[in-house]
Amino acid sequence: MKKLLLYFLLLFTLTTCKKAPLEDFLFLVRVDNVEVIDKYTLAARLKQNPNSTLYKALPNKKIKIVSIVYNTIDPKGQPILASGAIFYPSADIDYERLGTILALHYTYGANYEVPSQKMGVTEGLFSLFGYVVVAPDYIGYGASKDKTHPYYDVGSTGQVAADMLLAAKEYFASISRKVAHKVTVMGYSQGGQASLAFLKFVETTPLYQDAFVIDQVFAGGGAYDLIKSYDTFVAKDYSSQPVTIPLLVLGMDYGDSLDLDLSQMFAQPLLSKYDDWILSKKYTTDEVTAMMKETKLTKIMAPQAFDTNNLNTKKFRKALRNNSLIVYGKITNWVPKAKITLLHATADTIVPYENTESAYQAFLMAGCNVSKVDIKNKDHKEAGQDFYTYVMLHLLI
Repeated sequence: MKKLLLYFLLLFTLTTCKKAPLEDFLFLVRVDNVEVIDKYTLAARLKQNPNSTLYKALPNKKIKIVSIVYNTIDPKGQPILASGAIFYPSADIDYERLGTILALHYTYGANYEVPSQKMGVTEGLFSLFGYVVVAPDYIGYGASKDKTHPYYDVGSTGQVAADMLLAAKEYFASISRKVAHKVTVMGYSQGGQASLAFLKFVETTPLYQDAFVIDQVFAGGGAYDLIKSYDTFVAKDYSSQPVTIPLLVLGMDYGDSLDLDLSQMFAQPLLSKYDDWILSKKYTTDEVTAMMKETKLTKIMAPQAFDTNNLNTKKFRKALRNNSLIVYGKITNWVPKAKITLLHATADTIVPYENTESAYQAFLMAGCNVSKVDIKNKDHKEAGQDFYTYVMLHLLI
């Protein structure tokens, strides 16, 4: 009861016109790093061409990046420290004018890639136009890098993103500033799924329902129907980035406390190497894929993993269903209220396009405010630029 009371007192404090800096925090633990950079430095961090047409068209302004550590809950329901980065204009402007963007990143393998460590994300470009951009690392990276990343775990993903937003509100209150109550959510690939996971968490968790006003959600290239996505890979016996499959197994095992027998899930050499290749978080997903030297699932996974009558495999498939945002064409105990735009590459070899079509039809049947944009004749990675360009044009023009 005391925590509940403190929560509502916090929300009141963050939405009033109090000018004195906030000093008592529920979510914000500390600020680890602060930098002021320009668009060219950000381009270098993102390994993008600073002389491209896109970067030449961006405002030539300074942005501030702050990495923070905050309190949240792990998949077991226990308190844990998480981290992320906040991007905002360095000029002293009205941060409420345009709104806040919750930026949920795509799949990373190495810890040094995540927002609080790299101090850079593609969505950070929006801060050049005046947006506040909030980018969580997810559990398993940054401050919680000693934990397994609960890859595609819906509840944990939603919780860590919501608590990062509340920690960001506290950060701005600590410098006597306010940020917009209105939030635009965006993410590509894993970030697409994370965007809808956050929306589901906020819309179905009473304590968080009044904490934000979700303006709209842009979800690109995500796996929303995990069973359809996984079974599509199995049927094709192919993934151009097969590291996502063991990431999914390990993420479901930790996130849903499955206690899987991994010898019945992974074939060699993955079975002997997953601890170094994946759990160490030393390598990017491309580096792990290169070390795996295989794109066929039948070469990566143990034979038992394809046996739907195997008890171990049944546990894994049940977790996939439980963490899908749709199941067999129906919304799982949740009908989204916010406007959703789904974007997906029609020639995607990393996250099957069929999965987004399935999600779109399910949302339509439920009466949701949803639209779908096909990125034609492109694969997953090259379509990422189209996703960010679409969102930027939609928000700014």
